[in-house]
Amino acid sequence: MADLHHEPMTNWTKVSLSGKITYEVTQAMKIQAETILTEMGERPILVCDLGRVTFLDSSGIGFLVFLNNKVRQRDGCFYLYQPNEVVVKTLELVQLLAFFELIENESELITRLPM
Repeated sequence: MADLHHEPMTNWTKVSLSGKITYEVTQAMKIQAETILTEMGERPILVCDLGRVTFLDSSGIGFLVFLNNKVRQRDGCFYLYQPNEVVVKTLELVQLLAFFELIENESELITRLPM
């Protein structure tokens, strides 16, 4: 089962995804994400932790593109955090890996984001 959990930090928000991100769950996740983004206001910084994603279909990819576009429309920054091998291979396959900004580990997270 897929899950979306969010954790507001001081100057940014972390969204953690887990499980299989497929068509069956992305519509509900979009609604959750819209609410989170509204709460964040202008110039949001959203970090999407993908370390526990076990599968990503085309709808899951679309969901990540949706998040990226929504954040950038608000003059914000969107990062994929610790994408695991499943996510990286899937995004490479559809030639979208370079579309996203990646943060590989916690030390990089600390240096790139306002804490």
